[in-house]
Amino acid sequence: MSISPPRPTSGPQFVRGHFDDIDAMAASPLAWNLEYEQIGRGRFQGQLTQLLMDQLQLARISWSPGVLQSGSAPAGTWVFGLPISAGGSLHVRRRPARAGELLAATSRDDVGFTATGPTEMMVIVLPTPMIDRWIQTRRGIDRFDVNLPSPRWQVTAAEMTRRAGSLASLLQRLQMQPNSYLGGQGLSHVESCILDVVLNMIPSAEIIEPLHSRARVARAVLKIFHERLDDPPTITELCLAVGSKERTLHLSCAEAFGRPPAALLAELRLNAAHRALSRPGQETNVTDVAGLYGFTHLGRFAEIYRRQFAELPSATLSRTRGV
Repeated sequence: MSISPPRPTSGPQFVRGHFDDIDAMAASPLAWNLEYEQIGRGRFQGQLTQLLMDQLQLARISWSPGVLQSGSAPAGTWVFGLPISAGGSLHVRRRPARAGELLAATSRDDVGFTATGPTEMMVIVLPTPMIDRWIQTRRGIDRFDVNLPSPRWQVTAAEMTRRAGSLASLLQRLQMQPNSYLGGQGLSHVESCILDVVLNMIPSAEIIEPLHSRARVARAVLKIFHERLDDPPTITELCLAVGSKERTLHLSCAEAFGRPPAALLAELRLNAAHRALSRPGQETNVTDVAGLYGFTHLGRFAEIYRRQFAELPSATLSRTRGV
């Protein structure tokens, strides 16, 4: 089956729809060429929300009853499926999928996907060069092995549900505030988040560096974090900056600081926010301080700040101003 290339875009594009016609649903995703057949009895109902960012795609899709899907991933990509719920069995590339398995197919495959009952899942399309770069940087593997048996890409069913849910929440935020997340540097962070959630399920083949090298990595990480509190680096950026693979990066921080890189960065950013609110200027306010240090959700910032310092950020500001 031929696959049409992604449509030219001036920026990210959304597709949303509710369908009672299975062929209309099959024809709706951008940059795909699919065919669906209904599996099971009952009137077809489907729903799709798709975000297209050049070749990278993030979508939430559901249908009832089951479907048989034919077609391939868009040219030069891999397609991944993370089930949220499934009322029957799932099959991909003409074989049964196990609970917690990352569903995957390339543009060279017929995805051969079948769901025998009502199903909801997240679908992610990643360009092959983007995958290869992530694998090289984070896993120390030269290329993404298309022959690696995908049952190895497996987590617990609960972990799969958590990962799928995090992508569903991300897609919802992107719909609600596209200008906040899908422009400039924000788009790179969105792409990095999607890559991490999906590809972190693929095993590592790296060799852990010796203790003295890990200490060097930890020092370099701390230096970068202090320099970029207002523009937090992704794990991939950290790996590139310190010349280390992900597993070594995490072990280095755990040994040096007793916490992984993400937790360390969050605490450093909170301390920076606390200092700014404890030594306020005339124009200092909680919203600007939170935004300066990468906290985009004020309610969440207030809660983690309260847990860290036993008071709300507004209370810190009021107290230091003598209010």
